[in-house]
Amino acid sequence: MKALKWVAFVSVAIGIVLLFIGVGYGITLKHKLQAIYIISYFLGAISFFLVSTVILLYVNLSKKKAE
Repeated sequence: MKALKWVAFVSVAIGIVLLFIGVGYGITLKHKLQAIYIISYFLGAISFFLVSTVILLYVNLSKKKAE
């Protein structure tokens, strides 16, 4: 379970980085990571946030079930 928490936190960190890159792209209009549209960064960030949410829910629900 500890490894799953680390994976979730790394996923959140990647999502935050993509979110900041998307905001930076929206302000400066300079391409990074070979993405053409600004929405690509935000869709990637949302995907990483969703993965981390599911992992943390699984960890917390399995902990409650064990008690």
